[in-house]
Amino acid sequence: RDKIHFCILGDLTFFYNLNALGNRNLDKNFRILLINNGGGAEFRLYSHPGQILLGDDAAPYVAGAGHSGNKSPDLLRHYAQDLGFEYLTASNKDEAEESIKRFLTPELTDKPILFEVFTDYHDESKALELICNSRKETKIVVKQAVKTVSKRVIKKLITPRGVKIIKSLMGKK
Repeated sequence: RDKIHFCILGDLTFFYNLNALGNRNLDKNFRILLINNGGGAEFRLYSHPGQILLGDDAAPYVAGAGHSGNKSPDLLRHYAQDLGFEYLTASNKDEAEESIKRFLTPELTDKPILFEVFTDYHDESKALELICNSRKETKIVVKQAVKTVSKRVIKKLITPRGVKIIKSLMGKK
């Protein structure tokens, strides 16, 4: 009870399991970060088969768009507060930076905290694509750098005759 516990959920998962907040008396060391994008954004990411095959039709049929919460700014605020939670919210970077300070405070608070962050699946998909592609590009650059540095080190350590022998073993002239 003296350690803070964090739970990070998307809105679709949260709404499917909403009753858990009322079934159990959660202590003041419990904090929930709720990413609310109005549906199962993971099903609408640029690389997900549902999005690839169905495009925008993935929203209602695969991703649960328009579910009971439908990005309401009030629904979870009232529910959380009625259950004794401190409620925080953010819809942009400035609000997120302000609320995250309270959410991550290392001290135990008087109440458990629910921090609802409203996002857009388009932004999430673009961010994922940038991260995935930058990793690939970074791997290529790092691989090339290691190869270049390795060649330089080997050439400094081995005599010209040794380099010729290695090249001939590798089938290079």
